[in-house]
Amino acid sequence: MTKVGIIVPVYNSEKFLDRCLNSLVNQTLDDIEIVVVNDGSVDNSQAIIDDYKSKYSNVISFKKKNGGQASARNLALTKVSSEYIMFVDSDDYIELNACEKLYDSAISNNSDIVACDYYITSNNVDSYHKVLKEMKSGVIEVKDYFLCDVGPCNKLFKLEFLKNTNFSFPEGIIYEDYAAVPTLIKYNPNIYYLNQAFLHYVQTDSSTMRTIEYKEKYEDIFPASNYLYESLKDCIYKEELENLITYHLLYLASLNFYKYKKYSQIDKIADFMKSKFPKWKKNKYINNFSFKQRVLMYLFYHKKYYVISFVQRMKGGKNEKE
Repeated sequence: MTKVGIIVPVYNSEKFLDRCLNSLVNQTLDDIEIVVVNDGSVDNSQAIIDDYKSKYSNVISFKKKNGGQASARNLALTKVSSEYIMFVDSDDYIELNACEKLYDSAISNNSDIVACDYYITSNNVDSYHKVLKEMKSGVIEVKDYFLCDVGPCNKLFKLEFLKNTNFSFPEGIIYEDYAAVPTLIKYNPNIYYLNQAFLHYVQTDSSTMRTIEYKEKYEDIFPASNYLYESLKDCIYKEELENLITYHLLYLASLNFYKYKKYSQIDKIADFMKSKFPKWKKNKYINNFSFKQRVLMYLFYHKKYYVISFVQRMKGGKNEKE
């Protein structure tokens, strides 16, 4: 059994794949396996994968019909056999000491999950993103896991823990990270936070939330939110769940729908919030948002679309990872 397995779903990634795989095969931790799943690419991705597979014995690859990132990750989870695993998207890359530092932290603290900071990389410029604003490295409470961002790629997971929880990503939708990764708190994991950045989350013009044309797949935020809500509605971390869904529905998704003038979708979000979280404005985490963000969420909740364009001109707000 290797120490760390890295799962890489690939779909039409020829432009970025070499940079991604190069950062993986040159890790300072030698005892790793790299599981690459080609999810039906029609570009030159497979040739790049084959080249790395011929040069590096620890690169394992699989091909499948296109089914989405979730299905590619789920397939890889059945193939990987390492003690711990990481997820790296094919257009991103990691620091060369990422596996070593994360694995050492996991072993030293008997962790089920290790979360870390990351860089948002745009036009080759890095912006440091600290996921837990006021915390230093150390064991964290389970409730703080909600605040570590919903993506799996800034985390190291104990494979035995994932298998014991029957973890998988919901297939057929985007936002599968948001739907699935937070649900692991049900199993009371031992979580360590490492106050360093190892992942480069690369924002490109083709990123899901940065495209020009409206995509109906944006509406997957509704089944994803329902999946998350139904999974955790009976857990003890009710305010943390409310805060997470409020942020993704009433802020990020609403802003995205507003950009395309899809007001009926924002109406649907407002109705969901009124049904599930009518007291969201009293949530103890609400002050973590900027004044501008709170105003926008209030306006979306009350369907005051004619005012929003004026608020958007206000200074302030966060540099959001969308």
